[in-house]
Amino acid sequence: MAEGIEAKRMVLAGREWRVAGAAGDSFFEHAEHHAEGMAALAAVAAAAVPEEGVILDVGANIGLSVLALAPLVPRGRIIAVEPGPRTAAALAETVALNGLGARVACAALALSDVPGEALFHDAEHSAGAHLMDPATLDAASLPTLRVPVTTLDALVAEHGLARLDFVKIDVEGFESEVLAGGAASLARHRPLVFAEFNAWVLQCNRNANPRATLEDWLARFPVVHALRGQEPPLRVTRANLLAFLHDHLVLRGCADDLVMGWDEGWVARWRPPQA
Repeated sequence: MAEGIEAKRMVLAGREWRVAGAAGDSFFEHAEHHAEGMAALAAVAAAAVPEEGVILDVGANIGLSVLALAPLVPRGRIIAVEPGPRTAAALAETVALNGLGARVACAALALSDVPGEALFHDAEHSAGAHLMDPATLDAASLPTLRVPVTTLDALVAEHGLARLDFVKIDVEGFESEVLAGGAASLARHRPLVFAEFNAWVLQCNRNANPRATLEDWLARFPVVHALRGQEPPLRVTRANLLAFLHDHLVLRGCADDLVMGWDEGWVARWRPPQA
């Protein structure tokens, strides 16, 4: 096991797994709590992805999302992307410890709209790590390093993916760049896209306008839903955009999971998540 990486056993979706993480990373220390949030992700994927499906997990962190998704594609593949060096090492260990190496490929890099290198906030709390932007709040005080960057389109080509069924994106406010860098693959394969929409990180990490971000996503995808726990997913349109943003900012703590795609067939197959 890589230096500074530890492992522990935990239960996720009723199954016992081994999870690796960097010593001192509070996300790893509280992995059992964070695992509860994987139920919503798995419920959406279960409604959309066949057993032979291909999943792209962008911002895989230490691998909780991989563990939630892997049982759904026993004959498929997962490409798990994580740029932070320590977290990427932990992700690779999590995959290996659970015998998933034949189906899960780990990519230690970031996705954006152009390839190259980028400055990255090397946060001790891995869930708070993110690419840096000239407008990142309090940027001068943040520990940083440089990470390799590619695009979603380039990653799909590199892995020779003939299909792409599901994309999960959780990159702390830089989701729009991931979408822009994958425009060709998204149009060709039309996967269902599960993305975090968080007004707080959009403003703090890159001074982006949440309304403008949401309008951009609505323009990219004909069908957008917001998850509402045990309740049926809420369709988000330009007609109810004001009400959605009000609830997002005032009632929901600036945290929503959005499911975006080209039709809403998955909604009829969706079942409320089981913790």
